[in-house]
Amino acid sequence: MKHPLRWRCVPGVLLCAGLLLPVASAQVQKDPQPQLLLEEAAKKELVDGDVKGAIDTYQRILKLQGVPRAVLAKALLHLGQCHEKLGTTEARNAYERLVREFADQAEEAGQARGRLAALGGRDSSMRVRQVWSGPAGGMLGSVTRDGRYLTIQDWPSENLAVRDLATGQKRRLTNKDPKTLEFAMLSVPSPDGRTVAFAWYNANDFTELRTIGIDGSNPRVLCADPTFGETLPYDWSADGAKLLAAFFSRSNGSRLVLVSVPDGTVQVLKHFERSGPKRARFSPDGRFVAYDVPQQPGSTKYDVFVLAVNGGGERPLVQHPANDVLFDWTPDGGRLLFGSDRSGAMGAWWIAVKEGAPSSQPEIVKPDLGREARPMGFTREGSYFYHVTTGMSDVEIAEIDFATGRALSPPVVAAQRYAGTNSRPGWSPDGRQLVYLSRRGPGAGWGARAICVRDMESGEVREIPTKLEMVVDVAWFPDGRTLWTTAQVAGGGAGTFRLDAQTGDFERIDLAKPMGFAPAWSRDGKTLFYPQWSGAKSTSIAARDVATGAEQLLHTVTEPAVHVTAAALSPDGRRLAFALREAETGARRLKTIAVDGGDARDLLPGVSLPWPVSIAWAPDGQSVLFVKQPNPDSDVMELWRAPLRSGEPRKLDLTAPNMREIRVHPDGRHLAFTSGGDRSEVWVMENFLRPAKR
Repeated sequence: MKHPLRWRCVPGVLLCAGLLLPVASAQVQKDPQPQLLLEEAAKKELVDGDVKGAIDTYQRILKLQGVPRAVLAKALLHLGQCHEKLGTTEARNAYERLVREFADQAEEAGQARGRLAALGGRDSSMRVRQVWSGPAGGMLGSVTRDGRYLTIQDWPSENLAVRDLATGQKRRLTNKDPKTLEFAMLSVPSPDGRTVAFAWYNANDFTELRTIGIDGSNPRVLCADPTFGETLPYDWSADGAKLLAAFFSRSNGSRLVLVSVPDGTVQVLKHFERSGPKRARFSPDGRFVAYDVPQQPGSTKYDVFVLAVNGGGERPLVQHPANDVLFDWTPDGGRLLFGSDRSGAMGAWWIAVKEGAPSSQPEIVKPDLGREARPMGFTREGSYFYHVTTGMSDVEIAEIDFATGRALSPPVVAAQRYAGTNSRPGWSPDGRQLVYLSRRGPGAGWGARAICVRDMESGEVREIPTKLEMVVDVAWFPDGRTLWTTAQVAGGGAGTFRLDAQTGDFERIDLAKPMGFAPAWSRDGKTLFYPQWSGAKSTSIAARDVATGAEQLLHTVTEPAVHVTAAALSPDGRRLAFALREAETGARRLKTIAVDGGDARDLLPGVSLPWPVSIAWAPDGQSVLFVKQPNPDSDVMELWRAPLRSGEPRKLDLTAPNMREIRVHPDGRHLAFTSGGDRSEVWVMENFLRPAKR
């Protein structure tokens, strides 16, 4: 088939028969080779009629390093067209690779799909596509086997919900009393899609195992044992008669169990002395259970094991120094799909399994799934759903005249390295250093955050060497030499620690049920103020004498409200500011209280503040700074000030996307804050199953 030739030159661009080629020059492109080769190949294909020569040149482009994706997609498309002209079967390979690896190049991928259809037969190339995107959170669920629904957490209301993937609509399955602190957790739908098993944190401070119809009918409490602080459902048996779950004891390890759906009776499959499974799945024939557990107690790296349901010892299925986490058995039971960061990024891998034992070496399915990839399950047709977190956050510094509210300089990014991964800033008491957390590593989440310190005079940034894992928050102690952090240490559970900012050495600090917020200290460093979790029915602001360990509850709230920020200490050290959430309305209320006790008084009652709520004292101690979201449909946040005694709240001259974690510098002129945030995305891998090699 001949192509009509229409060549037209415009400055910097060469147009040829619909193929857009940037003209290579030293001024336009530093490395012109890929563009020059694409131009050369197009001329051979469309002008000279040298199809074989064009194929050779297109293939040269595909072998180069650092070629722009748009150029690679065009090369693959025209490579396929050249093979079609020669009547070779290689055309399909080029089109399938284009669809598989360059779906983001919509025009070329669309043409490739059209050519695959025209060549006859179903498009059998592997595809990865996004099926949903939205605000971060609420994705601790699974897909129904027909691929229509996702079970999710509806965190605005804390209920269990389902999302229709065809329409995007969300529908609640539970209807909790907004005055309670209960909420839905992990969920998994039954094989027939009619029932959902889910974990429910109840008013008595432990988790129940419940079921409910996909239409919200027939809610049941299947298991409710207070000796187990947490109960998580993982999978259903093929006949829907049993649930595979994990019971996590408050003091005696955990158990992998089978729960009878008709009557709630429990059969223990395996007891774990310490850390239990993160995920567990039935084999399709129901004979085996696969699960992943930490390589060592407290470790954030996992290995995968398999256990015969009707007896027999456990067998290692995937053991590797990398982090290997269980995804699912393939529908035919011939392989196990798992996630691994052994190639440098969290990718999808699989391994053939025969009679509960590995029968092949692991093979990679998709090299990079994305950040914090979480499995969501197979459909009957063999498509696989998973969730990833996207988005970027940075620590920024702005100079502000807090008296007038005027910004003296635009915000600047505090850290140039690892841009888009930084959060949780905190000034040292003398203002000379800024500590922050920086996300690291493949699939980086809370388990891969480095603690970094920037010297504000030199600009030098150093990472603190430490064996702490799962770092959630960080703040300075009054001495300016050590740091408080919420984290986890290998071989032990999560807790609060005192960390040497130079050496990374640490010691555990025993606080009663801390809520994960950074504490505040009195100016003399003798008293610690922090939010304390008092069970499902109340929270408190506690004052602790550092020397004696004696504690005093300064402020306690019970249902229907809960503390949602740390206590911020005023510059004169005499008052604390904090925020509450009203359960019934969801509104946030700013309050202050004297450190020596007395009634708390409202500073800003009943306002709709964004989550997480961010507050700090203004330098003069006469007002509290807070972040406000003027438009719920926009992520642009504003900085406001609420006066301590009289007057209306006032907007300051600072806005930023998803502004939070505001921290005032000791000089009273600079503000550090985190800007940007995460989003949740659900993706599906299609057309990637093939017969397993046994």
